[in-house]
Amino acid sequence: MAAEARRRLTVRAGGARMSLPAQAVAEVIKQPRLTRMPHGPAELLGVTHLRGVVLPVVSLADILGLEAGEPDRVVVLRRDPPVGLAVESVEALGFSDDASDDAGEGLRLRRGDGASWLDLDEVLAARFSATRERGRTDTRIASDVLPSSAREAERTLAMLGIALAGQAYGLPLEAVVEVAAVPAAIAGLPRTDAVLLGVCDHRGAVLPVLSARGLLGLAETAPSPRERLVVVRLGQERLGLIVDEVTSIVRESADRLGRAPSLFNRGGGEARIDTVLRLTGDRGVLAILTPDRLLADERVGQWLALASASEETAMTQGSLAAQRERFIVIRLGEELYGLPIAAVDEVVRAPDQLTRLPKAPAYVKGVMNLRGKTLPVIDQRARLSAPGKAEGAGRIVVVTVDGLQAGFAVDAVIEILEAGEGDLLPAPELSDPGARLFDRAVRRGGDVILLIDPKALLERAEADLLRDLARTAPASS
Repeated sequence: MAAEARRRLTVRAGGARMSLPAQAVAEVIKQPRLTRMPHGPAELLGVTHLRGVVLPVVSLADILGLEAGEPDRVVVLRRDPPVGLAVESVEALGFSDDASDDAGEGLRLRRGDGASWLDLDEVLAARFSATRERGRTDTRIASDVLPSSAREAERTLAMLGIALAGQAYGLPLEAVVEVAAVPAAIAGLPRTDAVLLGVCDHRGAVLPVLSARGLLGLAETAPSPRERLVVVRLGQERLGLIVDEVTSIVRESADRLGRAPSLFNRGGGEARIDTVLRLTGDRGVLAILTPDRLLADERVGQWLALASASEETAMTQGSLAAQRERFIVIRLGEELYGLPIAAVDEVVRAPDQLTRLPKAPAYVKGVMNLRGKTLPVIDQRARLSAPGKAEGAGRIVVVTVDGLQAGFAVDAVIEILEAGEGDLLPAPELSDPGARLFDRAVRRGGDVILLIDPKALLERAEADLLRDLARTAPASS
């Protein structure tokens, strides 16, 4: 045991050689792709996923105040929760001749000459020992991020806006499981027509993939980078619709529903459009495409029978669906973040111009008119210190936090992501108050998406300031 206590791992960081106790090291991994965590400690390079946990990775050179080189390895420390040290290289694993190691030195660094240098335990504890004063927000039941009036909520329709052949359509948001990129591999099925494109593997299950254009009898076009796969729920079954583009999330009063003019059904497809939703603010109409009308096409039922699993599996999937949460994934620069869909009122295109406000903080881009209401717009790029410049007009994600409605300017809304309880991981708990904006994380492919806690979107002082701005701001066009 004494010999094991004397084993030390020698690493290089910032051009300096140093060693640390080997028993404090869980493993050494290659430098992974990292997700930046805004407002974290200066030494925090980002987070990654490792064996079921979100691993914060800090630069050892930055901790030591040295000029950091390009990290090549991450030393995963045996802590609870674990922390990764980014170093330029791992050079040796050997034994120390110093008998003081037998008593244990904790996580103390030594220079190349053997002199004790720094107690890493103290440094890391100061940055990663924050305790959350609030529990995780359960977006499924949190009344303060949902419409304030239950009666109003019952009369509000939430729709995912999509585009097909230049026309705006809407799918009930409650029926949308997620939105994702079109899969690269779709396997064709025998004895099917062009409407059923085939099947693909989706989260371990077989998913039938249909052309939304084909269902509506619209002419097919060449694939476009804007195309998306929209996974919808039909009872206990799921199917994927390929659409030209996902445009927005909208919420409107049910009073604005009306019968669809016959021109919406002249394409000759089996799927029927019965109703349209008139959007406020001269934004046109959405032709409502409902899942039950998709089922009215006999071919859909046949295809579901071809691709579906047994009734027992379907029932299991149905019961699991109730335990899953949905998030919209937003992009800021090259980073992706998630926001619970229950906290989102709607997603709209950013206007060409915002009304600037004198003496407003830098993170307030201005105010916009949203159906007669003055909506303050927060620049999330500035607030989360996203590198680079925004490309294109972007989107405004409209949320209500503690009774205050505000818009959050983002580069793009990428997809809707569904996650089960087992997919969600706690975010690293940092001492910096700004970093507590993220309460959970979810793995998506090889990346980690940090999930924003809706209640932490605005600090109390910010909320009070925005209320004052909204009251005093001139009406914007």
